[in-house]
Order: sequence, then C-alpha cells, then structure tokens
Amino acid sequence: MKKIRCFIVDDEPLAIQVIEQHLSKFSAFEVCGKSTHPVEALAQIKTLQPDLLFIDIEMPEISGMELIAALQNKPAIILTTAYREYAVEGFSLNVLDYLVKPIPFVRFLQAIEKFLEKHAPPAAAPPENPEEPCIYVKADRKTIRVLLDDILYVEGIKDYTRIVLPTQKIMTKVSIGNFFATLPENRFIRVHKSFAVARNKITAFTAMDVEIGGMEVPIGRAYREAVLEVLR
Repeated sequence: MKKIRCFIVDDEPLAIQVIEQHLSKFSAFEVCGKSTHPVEALAQIKTLQPDLLFIDIEMPEISGMELIAALQNKPAIILTTAYREYAVEGFSLNVLDYLVKPIPFVRFLQAIEKFLEKHAPPAAAPPENPEEPCIYVKADRKTIRVLLDDILYVEGIKDYTRIVLPTQKIMTKVSIGNFFATLPENRFIRVHKSFAVARNKITAFTAMDVEIGGMEVPIGRAYREAVLEVLR
C-alpha cells in the first residue's frame, strides 16, 4: 500500500525529531523530507510533492505563514508552534490543524486522524460474492471484509461501532445509527439504542433481553414492543 509522504519544516532540529518519533508509530506514514531552512524547503517540497506538511510558524528568513503563501500546489498542512495566538491566522489559511509545542502524542494522534478522515483515499472494495453477502468496514487504517452471516451483534460505543463476530471483534469509527442503516433489515434488528443483533443468531429471548451465543443483549424500553412483535 502506498504510504502517506510527510515533509517537516522547522528551524529547531529537536522539534523535527519529535514529529519524526510521533510519525514512526504509524505504519501508513513516512517522512520523505525535512528541513531547518524554510527557503530551501520550498524547492524540496516542489520536487518531492509530499501529501502532508508539518510547518513551524516562527522561523528565520521567512515565517511558516509566508512559506504556505508561497506554495503553489498546497498539500494538507499542519502548523506547529509554541505560540497559541497564531491559531486564528493559521486556520484562515485553510490548514488542517494547529499543534502547540511541546506536542503530546495524544494531540498529535488527533491531527493524524483528522488527516485520514479528510484526505486518505477510500479503499476500493473487492467485488462481492453473491453467495456470501458482506460489508466492508474501515478499522485499524484498513478496509476489512465482513461476512454478514458472521455478525452476531453490533454495539454502539460513543462515535464507534463494535462488530462482534464468533472469533473476533472489530471497532469502526461509525455511529451505530449510521452503521445499522447499512445492514439489511431482513437480517438484523435494532433492540436497544446501543445494540443491533442478527435475527438468525438469536437462540432465546425474554421481555428484557435476547440471547446470542451465550451472551445476553438487553432490549431497550423504547424498542421492546417492536422487537417482541418481530420475535414472537
């Protein structure tokens, strides 16, 4: 898989090293270039054409803002600086994010996730086998093929959905409402604001819950009447 190429511009070598260390934790990213001289960086960026730039604001010769203005074909840009007051000006240049030094990894991770959401190309879905209905979900920075017949139930956890299969669990960043909308209604039923289950995997039920593979999934009060009408 083609890696996302990053270029770092900062007049402080230590600051470049911190970003490199953070990026090393992501297998999908690589540093294709770096520079402590913004003027020289302009030519290198034009030649290398990276996918993502990390640019410091306060630098000698020209500032990070001036460097961005001089770029003709702008990739995604994340600003780095020790000064919070540049944030408004930075976002007026349509930058992706604004990181204040020292940059903690958790905050860096948020910026990377923002890049992936907006700029990472969607993976092409392989052709489906009509004999094995399936869906494709994004998880762990890849697209995973999931057979519908393997899904026991799904659970909503804030903005994520956990897909429970017989041998594994997959967490994808999609709300359960949006995820449930992709499932065929004749195969799955919403039993709770946080749960939807495969109809053919239900082995027993009461007015309070449904049983699937030894697991008890609760039936929400707002869903109870509709669920019991389907199951009885």
